[in-house]
Amino acid sequence: MAFRDPDQLIHLSTKNAMQIPKRVFQLAKQPALSGFNVLATKTLAEAEVNLEKALKGAARSNERLLMNERQGLREHGTVLLARMQHHFAEYLERAMQTMYMDTRASLEEISADNLTLIEDDVVTRQIEIDRMVMRLRDAGQPNLGRLNLMIAQLHGDPEVRERENPFRPYLLARSLHEALRETIRDEAQSKGLFDILSVAMVHCLQGYYVAIEEVFKSRGVSSKLTARPTALTRAQRDRLAWQKAAEQLIGHGVAAEQLIGHGMAGGRADTQLGKPAQPKQARMLPELRRMMQQHGELLPGAPAQPHAPDLQEMVWNLFNQPKTPRPPRHDEVPAPAPASGGQARIALDAQLKEMQQAQPAPAVRGARAPGPLDLRARLADAAGSEPDRVTVDLVSLLFESIVHDEQLPDGVRQQLGRLHVPFLRAAMLDPSMLHDARHPARRLLDRIGTVATGITPEMACYPALEDEIDTVLDGVLARFDTDMTTFADGQRKLDQFVSTLLPRGDVGLARCIDAIGAVEASSARQSDTATTLGALLDPLDVDPRIGNFITDMWSRVLVHPGGDAAASQAMLAELVWSAQEKNTPEERAQMVRMLPSLVKRVREGLAAIGMGETVSKAALDQLVMVHMDVLGQRQPPSANAMDLEQLRAHFAAFGEEREAGQDAVSIGHAQLEAALEQRGIRAELYTDAGKSAAHATDEREWLGMALPGAGFELAVDGRYVPARLSAVSPRGSLYLFSVKGQAAPSTFTRDALLAAMQNETLRTVEHAPVFERAVESLMAGAEALSGHH
Repeated sequence: MAFRDPDQLIHLSTKNAMQIPKRVFQLAKQPALSGFNVLATKTLAEAEVNLEKALKGAARSNERLLMNERQGLREHGTVLLARMQHHFAEYLERAMQTMYMDTRASLEEISADNLTLIEDDVVTRQIEIDRMVMRLRDAGQPNLGRLNLMIAQLHGDPEVRERENPFRPYLLARSLHEALRETIRDEAQSKGLFDILSVAMVHCLQGYYVAIEEVFKSRGVSSKLTARPTALTRAQRDRLAWQKAAEQLIGHGVAAEQLIGHGMAGGRADTQLGKPAQPKQARMLPELRRMMQQHGELLPGAPAQPHAPDLQEMVWNLFNQPKTPRPPRHDEVPAPAPASGGQARIALDAQLKEMQQAQPAPAVRGARAPGPLDLRARLADAAGSEPDRVTVDLVSLLFESIVHDEQLPDGVRQQLGRLHVPFLRAAMLDPSMLHDARHPARRLLDRIGTVATGITPEMACYPALEDEIDTVLDGVLARFDTDMTTFADGQRKLDQFVSTLLPRGDVGLARCIDAIGAVEASSARQSDTATTLGALLDPLDVDPRIGNFITDMWSRVLVHPGGDAAASQAMLAELVWSAQEKNTPEERAQMVRMLPSLVKRVREGLAAIGMGETVSKAALDQLVMVHMDVLGQRQPPSANAMDLEQLRAHFAAFGEEREAGQDAVSIGHAQLEAALEQRGIRAELYTDAGKSAAHATDEREWLGMALPGAGFELAVDGRYVPARLSAVSPRGSLYLFSVKGQAAPSTFTRDALLAAMQNETLRTVEHAPVFERAVESLMAGAEALSGHH
């Protein structure tokens, strides 16, 4: 069940919604048009095949109608196809122009003069179209669902509304219906063909939305976890603040240079005079406007530059470049040498390096360090090339937004500001980092911001976190030159600290963390053992009943800490041999002598691991059935039978050293509950994975948010309660949350966590990482200027 706040019901108007660069939708328009042409062609062909099949088994009463429909399709197919394509192109163009724009008349505009009666046949046609839309929607999932979510997120809308998707199924159905109505004049024939063509189009739809979705993905847009309503409201307030500041900057005719002179660009004058600092929008807008002027957009009398991107597009392009095949990981190879740029690039990097090393030491960090725009002003015109100037400007603006991010404590904002110079140097060395969320510099930046959402200033351990962040950043500032692993080392150090900080002073939490680690370790040993046994059994063509027993039941015996591992391993060969066909009296006699001891040892092994009597008896009964089939000569021959000695040699490989797996393991509710009860630990358990499965991309993103120290909200009794992710088991199988107002922690299995994040019973405090929030804010600033120039 999803919990909705009233703020989520706000419908964003076009004026208030963030304008997204049109290029993304224009790029998607072409595959939508070409894809529809292919879809329409396939639909007509499929419909004709379906009519042929229907005619073969049709009753005489229906035969004439079907023949007329087939004849009509053959005669008018070319015209019908052309009209479908024409209507779709027309509807798509209008849909792209009216996204998030309410074109309906308001109540004040309604009068007797503009009221219209709707005829019955119009209502009937709409019902027919809606019925087809429902079938198309079902056929297009999950790609259509992700596309709806991407478009809603691009417009900053918390509600996913398919009607705002210009590529929605309604356009497909309407294009078919209108083309048929214009082409086939006979109403009965047109209605019958619509039903037949609808079925055909639904069948041919697979793949249509994949191509459109890929365009959005290639521009760095992905479907994300639905953001917190309060966070979205904050983003809306941010956009309104940008618009108000832009009105003051441009609407009142104030020159950017005048505002800069009065301290609005960097806040320096206000700070020196002891006045309250101006809002970040007022400080940043003059810089954004200067960038627009440099690109010829606002220069009075300057000729238009037809190929120059506008400011929004420039910001978008820098931070959302098309994705390419995976490059080498940043910790696999050293960073490349500075790109071409000659002496100007070398001089710029030298100046940045000097600024990086001049960062104040912890002992003298009482006064505020210079802000990002102050540092940008010191760089003046050091950037020699246009791409370098754009990078310097936008990264400086990005960090100006970060150091004023109201979602972060003041101390953490200032600490993140210290990353500005090394981050800029890294961007000059490796521009891909600005659109690569996996880059170590971005991961460190976002990780610090995320930890600050779960470990907040009112907590006793918060000062220790601030000190550790200082230490980590000191290391980055001292060591970073060209090696990006410096940032990765800083993140590892912070992660290790957070993992030890949270259980410090909380004995109950520490015991629970140890317990989930032990439960996972036990399950992981059994899972890894079962995987190894499965690989050894594969070439043996063993009876499935014995194979399942070995990988499920006996694998637990093999990893049980109190058992005789050598004896349990020796039984592997006997279990497999006992299930093979016995061709000679000697083999059957040998098996009869072996069985009593074998059954006894199996029973003892199952008892040693605490297997319940019912489950143990069922397993033994299964073995007895296998052995009865063998002795009764009903067992089919094995394709790769071995004698006992050969099997012992084969399973000797099981005892060899092997690398432990790293993947999460499945842990059942009963297993987890029993393990915690055995240690006297109380915890709320969430183990139900639900019925819906998250998309692989969503899973990676959601699990990337689920790191120790992150702030969450958990739905409890119909309301959201603050929670902190306190620990994650080493292989990511179990997640332990401390929930406000609850003495017992809450433990989620991996699948249950994903299900809870998907249905929004568990959500992050951050609607997006720090870096993405800053980019969103810059886009809002570019929109505000674009709307007022």
